[in-house]
Amino acid sequence: MKALIVIISLTFVALIGCKSNSQSNSLEGTFTNQSKSEYSTASDTLIITRSSQSSNTYQIERRTGFQKIRNGVTQAKEYKTEKWQSSWSDDKQVLSETEYGRQITPGKDGNSVKLKNTEYQKIK
Repeated sequence: MKALIVIISLTFVALIGCKSNSQSNSLEGTFTNQSKSEYSTASDTLIITRSSQSSNTYQIERRTGFQKIRNGVTQAKEYKTEKWQSSWSDDKQVLSETEYGRQITPGKDGNSVKLKNTEYQKIK
């Protein structure tokens, strides 16, 4: 009976270990967020791709389109694009970029990620 409990426990631990790897795989994709305030409207897109299958390094591309609102008048749309590299940490369950300290955390549902306080929904 004790042997059966030990085998079940080891199987459970092995399954948890496999889950952390599959979690980092679900990070790949395109994620979007839209926001609006009295000063601007913005649409953000994060494109996350794994640099190589054997590493935990990811290429992040962030595309932002925004329109300023001044005195109630919406200004012309402006665009900004930035790219950076991030590393996946199995221990912390986070994608980390060191230059600016950006961290991307996956959502529990696997269909969202969070950058700072902003949540992005997966579209593909």
